[in-house]
Amino acid sequence: MFESENIYTMLKTAEIFLESKGLFDAKPDAEVLLSSVLKIKRSKLPILRSKKPTDIQRSRYEHYILRRSKREPIAYIIGFASFMYFEFKVNKDVFIPRPETEILVESVLEFSKGKNKCSLLDLCAGSGCIAVCLEKLGRFRNIVVSDISPNAIIIAKENAQINSALNIDFIESDIFSNISDKVFDVIVANPPYVSYEEYKFLEPELKYEPQNALVARDNGLFFYKKIVAGADKYLKKDGVVFVELNANKAESIKLIFLSNGYKDVEIIKDYAGLSRILIARKRH
Repeated sequence: MFESENIYTMLKTAEIFLESKGLFDAKPDAEVLLSSVLKIKRSKLPILRSKKPTDIQRSRYEHYILRRSKREPIAYIIGFASFMYFEFKVNKDVFIPRPETEILVESVLEFSKGKNKCSLLDLCAGSGCIAVCLEKLGRFRNIVVSDISPNAIIIAKENAQINSALNIDFIESDIFSNISDKVFDVIVANPPYVSYEEYKFLEPELKYEPQNALVARDNGLFFYKKIVAGADKYLKKDGVVFVELNANKAESIKLIFLSNGYKDVEIIKDYAGLSRILIARKRH
């Protein structure tokens, strides 16, 4: 595809090719992938525009561009994703961290301000991005990461090591099944919440991500009900649950918590004005 082109012409060729495949962010995608191949910051590309990459770099870039043209997410192609202030290893065993989930982290950090080192359980943890950010940015005494997928637990452990987040324990568990008798000040979760009907209409990139991290039975409400059913046993007095929402079903999810005795149920909107985070205090 690129033959003996320099960086500038390679970028233009890649941009035109990706545009022909219907990608709207062809230019930034081409730049991110090339900066990954060259192992430089994206901002350095204009300075090196006349440089000719090696044959190995050119071949790898062509491979990356072909993968992206098939709508594979960039994070899976380059092997990592940025989230808040950190970098996280990702592969097809874990869901790619999203900017809206940063609101979940920020909400938990705000709750924990001024408190004496809260304990926290992160359910459906995937890559571990939520727990790692909270360990690095907050003052938590104990953090437990839980996921049903053993492969996800492996990635979460690696991400904790990569980011020097040392105050985290990892448990392979189907929601609360292996949590034993621990109790926590905070339970946080970004569970699978897409219904099977909604899944049919998702963008192609999301079809590369693990379906079990996206899709839930009961019209997308299964895991919210499961969390509510067990959370009371694992929360301390005045404990709080934070969950990311399926914005299309926010009121239904709120009703699940209210009908199970939780009080002060609050919904926080994301950057697009959609209902994104639910905060519920433990019933008394």
